[in-house]
Amino acid sequence: MAPRAMSWGAPVSLAALLLLSGEMLGGAGAVAASGRYRSGHRLVTAAAPPLHQLQVTSLIQCLGLCGRHASCVAINFGAVSETTNCQLLGQRACDGLSLVADAAVNYYDVYDYRQNLTAETQTPFWDDPSCVEEGYCASECAAEAAGQFCVVDAHCHVKLKPPGGYQCVGRICQPAPNFWELRPGLALPRWQLWRMDWRVWTWKRLKPGTCSLDISVKLGGGAEISIVPTWSDDGDGMRLSFRFTYAKTDLFYKNASGNTKWLAQDATTPDVVNSETFTRLKISWCEGLMTIGPEDNPTMVTGQADITQPIDFVKAYSDNAPSWMYVDSGVADPWLFEDSGVAEDAVMDIAPEAYVYRNITVTNDVTVKYDCMAQTDCSVALQGDAATPRILVIYVGLSKDRSLLLYFGDINTVSQTVTTGPVLSSTEYNTFTVRYNNGQVTIHRNDAANPIYSVNAPHLITVKGVGIGGCCSRKSVRVARYDPAWRTDTWLTEGRGFSNGDTLE
Repeated sequence: MAPRAMSWGAPVSLAALLLLSGEMLGGAGAVAASGRYRSGHRLVTAAAPPLHQLQVTSLIQCLGLCGRHASCVAINFGAVSETTNCQLLGQRACDGLSLVADAAVNYYDVYDYRQNLTAETQTPFWDDPSCVEEGYCASECAAEAAGQFCVVDAHCHVKLKPPGGYQCVGRICQPAPNFWELRPGLALPRWQLWRMDWRVWTWKRLKPGTCSLDISVKLGGGAEISIVPTWSDDGDGMRLSFRFTYAKTDLFYKNASGNTKWLAQDATTPDVVNSETFTRLKISWCEGLMTIGPEDNPTMVTGQADITQPIDFVKAYSDNAPSWMYVDSGVADPWLFEDSGVAEDAVMDIAPEAYVYRNITVTNDVTVKYDCMAQTDCSVALQGDAATPRILVIYVGLSKDRSLLLYFGDINTVSQTVTTGPVLSSTEYNTFTVRYNNGQVTIHRNDAANPIYSVNAPHLITVKGVGIGGCCSRKSVRVARYDPAWRTDTWLTEGRGFSNGDTLE
């Protein structure tokens, strides 16, 4: 009869570990084994046969054999059978295999580096019953993507973002009901609110494979909305236009050469959308079939476009007045598609003729500090808290060497143009600090003591929103390093999502 397992599963030091040096393994690299909370458990090997199983004289010998085997990541040690007390395993329990209670056997996760043992104890599931009672303790239990194995929700919260964006259902990590997966490891909340600007386009990137959007729209007073899936985010190439008011809808597209093709013009769609409530709509362009309509009639207006380029972006605009739109899923700010886009110091890629906005508490004194890399103009737009739309744009480096003020809305005027000399670069970041203080506007560059621009604005506004962007070139902007509120409002933290949206006015 094989000897019963020694009591290596009892707590020894921090993680009930064994650390074997290269000399003890006869020249093999040092390995460490963690068995805390795994004593009295055996990995079921029916779905993953052992790499090797044999009778040995000690746990040290079994672990040493594992260290010599390149594929060995775990061991069962104890009275596995009458002829076996050591099983070398090529998969861990956290690979989705079953750990079962067996008082005669202890299961160990084996690591190449001792620090992996410490990593175990720092996971949020270390003190969870899935570890303490069931033995799923290895740091590898932290899923890296939807569809991977889990035992509890905590396994889905370590590497996947944001916290609460994923849950464990049927031992598989998947997005929580109110989230959708943008890319492996990143989920965004569903039904994010966008403000469709009345002056510049709002640009988004589509998740690959997306060819329809579920939306909920509220018109601004007298507004005409355009939602345009497009090939690129610089205005060229294929563009599919869904344009509508409370009374009529147009469908048309521009082909790769820029020629306009009309599919439906002034189609009557009375009261499909309105300025009082949000109305659910579905727009689709799958295989070139453009359709738009309410939930109960999603093909109310249709037309067939000849699509010759992939549709990777979507832009939105609200003529005459701002409008609002909740979007269910399938689209987000372009930087979120990159790992760096959710960093604490994310770089925002801003398309030409676009701004990234965030709301602020209404004030007469606002300062915006940011880094910008752009060929020309990297400006700050201040949304006024007025009954009619009013925006003050503080142009920074227009044509690289001028700064000026430009008002839009109930007042349209250009004022206070100053030639500053070249202040922007398309290859290096410059830092700008823009302040509006009761009409006094200053711009400092690269933390210099003296401003490059200092004027009195001719028309006072009370500011409720701040944007960074500009008209004439693509921009790379870093701003969260100076104000963490931008990080909250331009991607997500604490389970809260935001994708260049707004609050209702």
